[in-house]
Amino acid sequence: MNEAIRNFFYPKTVMVVGASTKPGSIGYEFINTIKSCGYKGELLPINPKADEIHGIKCYHTIEEVDKTVDLAVVMVPKKFAEETIDTILARGIKSIVLITAGFKETGEEGAAVEERLLAKVKAAGARMVGPNCMGVIGADPSVSLNATFVAEPVYPGKVGFASQSGALAVTILNQTRITKFKFAHFISVGNKADINENDFLHFWQEDENIKTFAYYLESFINGTEFVKPFILGEVTKPCIVLKAGRTESGMKAASSHTGALGGSDRVVDAILNQAGVIRADDVQEMLDTVRGFENFPVPAGKNVAIVTNSGGPGILCVDACESHGLKLADLSEETRNKLKEIVHPEGSIENPVDLLPGGTAEAFAECCKILTEDPNVDAVINLFTEPVMVKGYPVLEEVNKIESDKPIVQIVYPLPETTPEYWEKSQYQRPLFFTNDAPAKIFENMLFHSKAQKRLTENREEYKRLFAIEGQCLLIS
Repeated sequence: MNEAIRNFFYPKTVMVVGASTKPGSIGYEFINTIKSCGYKGELLPINPKADEIHGIKCYHTIEEVDKTVDLAVVMVPKKFAEETIDTILARGIKSIVLITAGFKETGEEGAAVEERLLAKVKAAGARMVGPNCMGVIGADPSVSLNATFVAEPVYPGKVGFASQSGALAVTILNQTRITKFKFAHFISVGNKADINENDFLHFWQEDENIKTFAYYLESFINGTEFVKPFILGEVTKPCIVLKAGRTESGMKAASSHTGALGGSDRVVDAILNQAGVIRADDVQEMLDTVRGFENFPVPAGKNVAIVTNSGGPGILCVDACESHGLKLADLSEETRNKLKEIVHPEGSIENPVDLLPGGTAEAFAECCKILTEDPNVDAVINLFTEPVMVKGYPVLEEVNKIESDKPIVQIVYPLPETTPEYWEKSQYQRPLFFTNDAPAKIFENMLFHSKAQKRLTENREEYKRLFAIEGQCLLIS
């Protein structure tokens, strides 16, 4: 496993060059975030005029540090960036995060400085994230590093996430207390002068802490090198990409943002599809799909059963399923007979199963369990609209208790107090969804990945032959 990349997520020592004693400054708040989020390693702030910051011993120079440094974070003003990187490299540090902005994204002069920095980093055998980025997170409980601008608690999970936009990463992190989005690694790649999306593919494939990974990208450094590991079977974990710049105007905006150069969106679509990489349409779909893979088994097929207590949302859920290529499962006679013992006579034992507003937690759970036992059903959606006489939390938690090798995904339209109660009390902490089409899109993406893996496996030798001949990515029907 690449040690320089590993140190971005599992560092035992972190040096911060540009730490500040001034409250409200980036250098001050950055140190505070690392400390308050419970970093387990040793933090080494660098400031020529300070002896301590936030109660942590401060070093006046990089040379003064007499310890092995796994990761150096640089946030000095641009005019000091190059000499700072020179000193870090001379010190033998191999993993660097350059947060400072003002390089390629500002024009030719900035691009020239960025190229010089890159040449020095490569010559030293080091790796650099940035410039113009917001930092990294290593959420493994043995590390608990939040080296970003966002002082939010870290919820450790099994997801690797890389973003070309620092602001988008901030948007996601700012909502973690609400969404409970969990991840293992979180990295803002900025201008991608050195470290880019291709560098994480094999690393995340090999890392047992990662189950799935996702990217927000405005450009590909080398699209062929990105998809090649998927096509050749070197990377098989689910990968979700949110690629911006679908339109000509969007591509221009991306270029002005990070100096990114976009390509034909139709080509991007076709090649990602060929490689079995899931392309999300928006941030919510990306996060929902990641949480789907992390928390639920992949359905064996496209036959879905729905349990609900509300007609309108149930119908909309049916529409969403069919629009995403799923089918309402034909329930067996045995299943309908079992449901008849639970469902109110005025409800429905057909699919979707309607328990009416009075459906209890026990009724929801029993119906979902019965449906998972039907061989005609591949996945279950539990859709609960909270009425005044049935409390939401017991319904959600009773359904969570069901053990099945089929996914049971829950949509909830709750009272305001129900969601906080769920996150506070739930033993299972499985994600909840709040739109009719979220589970359908998750199942569609899961099935796409499953089918793509089968297709890629069956055609592997042909793909290897074509790559060897052409040396480039080909569209293969």
